[in-house]
Amino acid sequence: MDENLELSWGTVPAVIIDLARLLAKRASENAKRVERMKWPDGPGDVQEELRLAIGAAHKTTKASNDVRALLSAYAHKFHSPRPVISDLARAQETSSQGFIRRYSEGTVDAVASLLSPTPEIEPILLAFPSVAIADLVELGGTVGVEAKRLLDSREWDAKARRIRDTKVRGSEDL
Repeated sequence: MDENLELSWGTVPAVIIDLARLLAKRASENAKRVERMKWPDGPGDVQEELRLAIGAAHKTTKASNDVRALLSAYAHKFHSPRPVISDLARAQETSSQGFIRRYSEGTVDAVASLLSPTPEIEPILLAFPSVAIADLVELGGTVGVEAKRLLDSREWDAKARRIRDTKVRGSEDL
């Protein structure tokens, strides 16, 4: 974590708000896919409908977990004044110990990178599986500039493969 980050007291940086909104919107859109699905009126093969509904539900959960991890790590490790952890835990219907398990050290590194004047894109993409590099470009600011630079560079293909392989290995552990 970058101890030199200068954050304004009592405010949440725009990059955190914007990424939280993007993740919440992604979760909502995927949940709406399940809601809008057309199911057969009578008996029949519903394998495709089930596959689509389960896939959308999985993406909803992934984006919801990402927004919770983002906001939990930010609130617990970066925000000033630091919120009372028991209040944050109660909001998530968990204990203080359970709250701390809602994010990882990788999430903390990603939040530090989001807040840094020189962000690193790879930790952000690894910490938030439902985020793509194009999403980071759209965020704008220093994160968007660095994401665009990386996307336009020749090094992106190798990094993208490494990130994808790491995410796949991580999802196999679930």
